[in-house]
Amino acid sequence: METVFFLLVSTFEWFALIVLAFTIFKLEVGWYKGQIIFSAFLLGLLSYLLFEVFDLKGFASLLQPPIVFLFFWQMFRIPVFYAGLMTSNGYLAYVVINAIIFSIYDFLGANLQPGNWIMYSAQILSGAVALFLGWLIVRLRIGFSFVPYGERANVKLTGINLKLLLFTFIGYGAAAASSYLVFLQKYTFLFLIVTATALGIFQYLIFKKEYTDDD
Repeated sequence: METVFFLLVSTFEWFALIVLAFTIFKLEVGWYKGQIIFSAFLLGLLSYLLFEVFDLKGFASLLQPPIVFLFFWQMFRIPVFYAGLMTSNGYLAYVVINAIIFSIYDFLGANLQPGNWIMYSAQILSGAVALFLGWLIVRLRIGFSFVPYGERANVKLTGINLKLLLFTFIGYGAAAASSYLVFLQKYTFLFLIVTATALGIFQYLIFKKEYTDDD
């Protein structure tokens, strides 16, 4: 029963993360709902393997984003440059939500460990907040519209595009450190500062991309 609950909660979180990433870049969630649910379930299985079977909880966020990138690229057919951008930005946005909620739980003295009921409640709350933010983005008609539909896109790696590529990797590095900082070192607040700073810079660059003519 615990395995089933872990998979349900983890799948819910991945579903919320993908939906948030899509809404940030004004991609139509309804067009991909089947792929999103299937991808979320497979990512939930991956999380179970990493956390419960192989006991790699401190390294999960290092291994998960590349798999998410492959789903964005191959499952959703988003051009590779933009798939990387969406993965890094969406993952960072979600881990910032995690960081805020984990910091509150930590302040209250809660014992956050993968697989316990306190962690499940934090994960469900994180997913609910992400879905609410996604709904709010759609409702307010905000977000970024430069991610193209289709499998291919000609991207010139100069100017703002080059900066975004660089920060895609920096953002991945910040997100990759999250599991290590939280589960192994207990630096929940440091996790929040690192990821929030990286996300803020990332949004600034994405905002510039939205209003430039760079391909």
